[in-house]
Amino acid sequence: MLELIRRHSQSIIVKAFLTILALTFVLFFGISDVIRRITGKDYVVKIGSIKISPLELKIEKARRAAMLKMQGKDIEDKNLTYVILHQLIWESIIDQAAQDYGIVVSEEAIKNYINGMNVFRNKDGSFNANLLRRFLQRIQLPEAMFVETVKKDIKNMLIRFPFAYVDMSAELDLFMHANLEKRSLAIVELKPSSFKITEKPTKEALEEFYKNNPDLFMAEETRSFRILELKEASVEKDVQISEEEIKEAYDNSPEKEDRTYDDMKAELETTLKQESIQSRVNEVTRQIEDALMVGEEIDAVVKKFNLNVIAIEDVDSKNKSAKSNAVISLPYKGDILAVAFSLDEGTDSSFSEVQEKQKEKVYWLLHLDKITPKHLIPLEECSGQVLQEWEIHWQKKKAEETASNYIQQLKNGGSLEKIASKDKREYRVSPYFDRLGHIKDEKNKKFQSIIDVVHENAFTLEKTEADYKEIEGAFVVYQVNDVLSATKIDPEDERKYKDLLRDEIMDDMSQQLVGYLSKRFEIKINQEALKQFTSETNQSSPDEMF
Repeated sequence: MLELIRRHSQSIIVKAFLTILALTFVLFFGISDVIRRITGKDYVVKIGSIKISPLELKIEKARRAAMLKMQGKDIEDKNLTYVILHQLIWESIIDQAAQDYGIVVSEEAIKNYINGMNVFRNKDGSFNANLLRRFLQRIQLPEAMFVETVKKDIKNMLIRFPFAYVDMSAELDLFMHANLEKRSLAIVELKPSSFKITEKPTKEALEEFYKNNPDLFMAEETRSFRILELKEASVEKDVQISEEEIKEAYDNSPEKEDRTYDDMKAELETTLKQESIQSRVNEVTRQIEDALMVGEEIDAVVKKFNLNVIAIEDVDSKNKSAKSNAVISLPYKGDILAVAFSLDEGTDSSFSEVQEKQKEKVYWLLHLDKITPKHLIPLEECSGQVLQEWEIHWQKKKAEETASNYIQQLKNGGSLEKIASKDKREYRVSPYFDRLGHIKDEKNKKFQSIIDVVHENAFTLEKTEADYKEIEGAFVVYQVNDVLSATKIDPEDERKYKDLLRDEIMDDMSQQLVGYLSKRFEIKINQEALKQFTSETNQSSPDEMF
């Protein structure tokens, strides 16, 4: 074919054929790329002159997702795109910087790097080329492209390599002692309820308090509804099973050859009756729902179908009455409230089935009569609550003022123990806890709720310095009682801290380097292309990507 075309290359027919072939190639293979360039969607991110296309991002996402899956790690597809995009930006910057620094990655380095990857090793630790081939086939990644990504990884490691040899002798000692240090606190809790309010508020003061604190006197949204119950017994009495029906069921039974009619009669009658009852229940509940849907009066429907009615008035989502604030007795409690607060006023639910222990089945439907929205209770209706809240407010204010006064006395050289004793308050000393708020002594876990809140701030204070914090409704005054420094450091702890510190320094220096290098390049993310890529890839499951 090719030889024939070569011999007759000047022929009009051949020229026409080649023209058609070229146009076909452009239409089928080049037009999408041209369109992407015209519409500005040929890249997701651009770093300097380097463009990362949606296809490149898709391939890289599939490769890294496959690596995570092979390592048994969960794949959060929503976040994976952005993590990989950030990594690609970093690698592109490093790649361009490596060229400037004259860093060249040899074939031997690439081979050693791939051989050292655990996912391509046998159980005995030896490299398995078949595992690598299957991996590349699974994610449909050409070998050349895989090698390029390996080169980028190696360049990244080479750029970061010098950071691993930063001398940290002085920092390590300081770091370890700071992290192994422990502290204990002197603690006094000031509960607002322990403060008595002797002053009597004026009418004007209560009105002002009511006006300034409307959230305290809001009535929750309530709902009034009726529950219509259809009991299975009311249907069962009308269901009769004839002898002919039982005989027909026996004739159609697969057990007919092994059992006699008399042996199976009672069993067949029970089964037929239950099926007939269920069929009748389905028919009756459908008729009731249809009657309500076309606007028949509920009272008429109740009478027509002999239904039981339970009326509930003004109940909130916590099953409390708006009038008495008492808990209301409801059947099927959780289900009733969930349905009642999902309907619109004047609408009905579908029938639900329930069977309480050792009781008959009941089918119920809920009609929502009235919704009372959340609203401010008139002052004349909640005057007692206003007075109560006013007293609570001033008790809390006195407790906080006392806590502030304690802190001022401690700043002037006072002792928290003496201040508490004089004020007849309980004084306690907590067990030692570390920088993370951990208490080693299990017997003293009663202090944990306080330590959880104050431990971070406690490590910013010097010995004898104090502060206060509102915790679970009480004002807790705490003073650094003792500081326990690390005296002997375990060698294993030292190794762990050293590795941790090195990793922190390396990460920090790497970020600084990226920030410095990135100033040389304009980084532009194509938000429209990224949005389209995210919506397209999120429609596929992780397995479909491989």
